[in-house]
Amino acid sequence: MVDPEHEIYDDTDFKKEVDAFMGIKVAAIASDGFNYEAKGLQYDPYLQSFIMGSGGRICNFELKKGTGNTLVIRGLGGSGQKAIKYCLENKIDFYAVDSGYIQPSTKKDYHRITKNALQNLGPIKDRDLDRLRKLNWKYKNRNSQTGNKILICPPSDKVMKYYKKDLDDWLKETIDEIKTYTDRPIEVRIKPDRSERVTTNTIWDALDDAYCLVTFNSIAATEALLYSVPAIALAPNAASVLCNTALKDINSLYLPTKEETVRFAAHLSYCQFNSTEMQNGFAWSILNEDS
Repeated sequence: MVDPEHEIYDDTDFKKEVDAFMGIKVAAIASDGFNYEAKGLQYDPYLQSFIMGSGGRICNFELKKGTGNTLVIRGLGGSGQKAIKYCLENKIDFYAVDSGYIQPSTKKDYHRITKNALQNLGPIKDRDLDRLRKLNWKYKNRNSQTGNKILICPPSDKVMKYYKKDLDDWLKETIDEIKTYTDRPIEVRIKPDRSERVTTNTIWDALDDAYCLVTFNSIAATEALLYSVPAIALAPNAASVLCNTALKDINSLYLPTKEETVRFAAHLSYCQFNSTEMQNGFAWSILNEDS
């Protein structure tokens, strides 16, 4: 169903007529940087699940370049960036798949899926709290824990490459500008490897004594807001609907109310999905409910 013409999977013993699939216009693009073979896989499992739930096909960018197919792309690897830019330049719809905003445990069970953007940019939709309960998320009241340090969470090199910026230059310029507004201590948090950042060196540990978090477009800004810490996001970000977006605001930051934060969290819970929800069509239906 996901590869009827056997462009990706080599399965010569199983053939199907492809005429019935000619109307399908969705293709998943496996991004570089994921070692599928080490896990005994031939293709990205999340993309495969989403494609099954959308009625599309698995493919790669080189095979779909030049077509008008809607593309589903995971991550910002080389082919992923090319595919996204191709869609933007040619006004073709795409769905970007990446790490979820809220995880119920230390496992990466949920992935965000965003139509025509890297992150959901709003507006915030009123949603039921049912998915928040499944995610084990609870509002964090930090009114008595103001913190003092400014926590900077730099983006990855892949993100900077996508925005045509140099990571070291961005970090230096950001620190220098912050120092013109405040003498608060600055801490730069280089993203730890996954095993460390979900156990002994979590973002929540780093936020405990933070006055605010500053980033380019990392979902760390969203994590900060959900932990009741003000944030500044300098590029399009899911948190942009509630956080500050300029360093000059660092001494007068906006902290969302409890009601705003809960509404924001509930909204985000409907912007991310697990494999089952991708495969059974729930994710596709939510992402296209306004179509």
